[in-house]
Amino acid sequence: MPTKVRYPEAMKEAGTVVVIGRTKMDVRMDAARPEMCNQCRACEALGGGKEMRLRVPLTDGVGVGDRVAVELPHASPWLSMVLVFALPMASGVAGLQLGMRWPWWTDLLGLDPELCGAILGLACGIVAFQAARMVDQRYFRHIRVERLEGESPADQP
Repeated sequence: MPTKVRYPEAMKEAGTVVVIGRTKMDVRMDAARPEMCNQCRACEALGGGKEMRLRVPLTDGVGVGDRVAVELPHASPWLSMVLVFALPMASGVAGLQLGMRWPWWTDLLGLDPELCGAILGLACGIVAFQAARMVDQRYFRHIRVERLEGESPADQP
């Protein structure tokens, strides 16, 4: 039986649906409100008053222009930095070093050690990015979206 992932803190923000795709939709979030969240600091990165769009899972009964509440599970910015920057870099360097030092690898490919190291380093870096992508997809599945009743343009007289 799979273990249910529990996120200790969730941030709930309102936004407006701007684009709907097959399985995802884009929501324009009410940005620059640090008193509401102040955890991910994405609003600060965008600057005051700039539009922030968030891609979330498609929810039934929601159309373009509808107001929705998006609940985002808490995520550590440090984990994101490690997964996106440090892990691929370390994997790439380790692959580069191993590829240059394994004589059977260079004999197998029939290339010089530097090129073999570059090939293995690139492959290791790609595998690390795929690991980060899998973690992102797992996080994405825990985003909850609900339509805010009475706040869509279709509900107005």
